[in-house]
Amino acid sequence: MQIRRYSGKEPIIFAWVMAPYTMAMNTLVFGSCIFSSFKIFVESFIISAVYFAFIYAVFGTVALMIRKRFPQDGDLFRRIALMLPIFYLMNILTVQSLYILYESISWLGCKPLRSMEWWTVGFGCLASTMLTFINEAAAGWDKWKTSVTETGRLQNAYQKSRLLSLKRQINPHFLFNCFNTLSSLISEDGDEAEQFLDEMTKVYRYLLKGDEDPLVSLDEELKFIDAYLYLNITRFGSALDVAINVDESSRYRMIAPLSLQIILENIIYRNAFSKANPVHIHIYTNTHNALVIHNTLQPKNSSDAINYEEALDDLVNKYKLLSQKEVEIYETATQRDILIPLIEKEEVLA
Repeated sequence: MQIRRYSGKEPIIFAWVMAPYTMAMNTLVFGSCIFSSFKIFVESFIISAVYFAFIYAVFGTVALMIRKRFPQDGDLFRRIALMLPIFYLMNILTVQSLYILYESISWLGCKPLRSMEWWTVGFGCLASTMLTFINEAAAGWDKWKTSVTETGRLQNAYQKSRLLSLKRQINPHFLFNCFNTLSSLISEDGDEAEQFLDEMTKVYRYLLKGDEDPLVSLDEELKFIDAYLYLNITRFGSALDVAINVDESSRYRMIAPLSLQIILENIIYRNAFSKANPVHIHIYTNTHNALVIHNTLQPKNSSDAINYEEALDDLVNKYKLLSQKEVEIYETATQRDILIPLIEKEEVLA
């Protein structure tokens, strides 16, 4: 079982503080008596150190409970304002208990000085205040380091996704299949071949501008997807069953460019489907400002499937960098839902 700590530096803080704190408290409680013999000094130090280690753990538990209740950076002063009064009351009880403990130990050779009781409480409160600020600073430092590391990781993932996006823009398999389909159409239906070429031009025009902008409107992305789906449906026919139901108000929210293409490409290349056993895809908006891509699953074994899963992972990381909201994926043995958060224009401007 892992011990919960307020910060990663807490064991170091405890190690540095405990010895001088124990000596100072014993000096206040007993005065010069503890220095009258080495035996008394060592015995009182060991008793107090064990006692204060237990008390420190109790204080730490209370601090963790308060931090759990108010975890955000903006809650710092609220946390401190709540912690300190509680710690001051706990210090009164701690010192009272310490005096009672030492008064019950007759063999120690020193009696606690009741006249120094409130000075001892005051020192305990001062130490609690200092430790509270030190632990908050250490926790903030840990969070900052984690944030920097995570940001660096996500930026690397984002750059990687841009490179993968660039590779996908000239995906030789897709390009070859498009030209193959176009070649067949030219000999069979000139008008349809012309329409296919027009849609193919739209797709590659959009792919070439790719990641010029970090976000595009959902409406713009859907126009691209209409062309992209036209090419694929022309190739696969009724084996690819796609329905799109997006309300008008959502079309003006923002989305990362090529998000839908990455997901649809993943669906097409990951699944085995035919006219007798089509893959069903439903794209729609829900009530939580998310675009849902629902599809049936008929997985096929392919080494390329790993690359398309990697592209999907990169899309998830990209959204972590672009927005506070994350891409959500829910998958069972027979179906999968991917929820892409739609970003308001106001959030982009902010």
